[in-house]
Amino acid sequence: MSTTPNRLLPVKREVSLPPAVWKQAAPVVIRGVALVAVGVIAEMMLRSATKKAVSVPFGGAKKSRAIAQPAAPKTISYTETIVVQRSITQR
Repeated sequence: MSTTPNRLLPVKREVSLPPAVWKQAAPVVIRGVALVAVGVIAEMMLRSATKKAVSVPFGGAKKSRAIAQPAAPKTISYTETIVVQRSITQR
């Protein structure tokens, strides 16, 4: 008989854990969360800047009414919207 092991017999291997799919997807998820966070922060900053820009012209110091100034002629403007609907019914 020969003393060499038979290479065709199955070999007992160490048990390894199954691959964790979440470990592969984690960088993608983290990158997505970071992009959403940056977008939310940018939107908040843009809204804040827009509110400040719009409120500056109207938020100035109010003039005192103690000084009587002649009334300037006011301009009156009219806008008219005309909607016409024509429906033809044949019987």
